[in-house]
Amino acid sequence: MKMLPILPDSPVKVARDAARAVKRMANLMIQRVTVETFNVLLGLPGMVVTEYALECQGEGEVLHLFCQHKHEVAICPCCGQVSDAVHEQ
Repeated sequence: MKMLPILPDSPVKVARDAARAVKRMANLMIQRVTVETFNVLLGLPGMVVTEYALECQGEGEVLHLFCQHKHEVAICPCCGQVSDAVHEQ
């Protein structure tokens, strides 16, 4: 015999919870995802996220982001020189 899922005791409570969720969402400032989204969220100015990978570790997951510079040259944050290659890490 196929078992049916058990519904909540009170459909009124479900409706209230849904109404609260809609109200919370209405207060959010929703923005479109763009190429710059990761840069803004992670504070990576001048970088572009090119790839990502999810890795399972125990019961959680780890997100790996692969980035590259937007520009061919950059100013080294350590020595202040303009460079087109990594010379310090």
